[in-house]
Amino acid sequence: MNYEYEFDVDGDLIDGVGFAREGSALRASTRRNPRNLPCPTCQEENRLTPLDKACGYQCDECADRAEYGRGW
Repeated sequence: MNYEYEFDVDGDLIDGVGFAREGSALRASTRRNPRNLPCPTCQEENRLTPLDKACGYQCDECADRAEYGRGW
């Protein structure tokens, strides 16, 4: 499914919502953009939305580990 038409890199609202939480790059889950995909890094289920995956993101926990140098 192609979500590119409704994604704005400047952070505009999608389906009336923005980000999953403050400080997160992940989009909030909506009916049209459900959190139903695994993280490509840790493989945990239901961590990303289709928009998150289209942007090449990983889950917040994995992003924090990578950013702050925390090991597995």
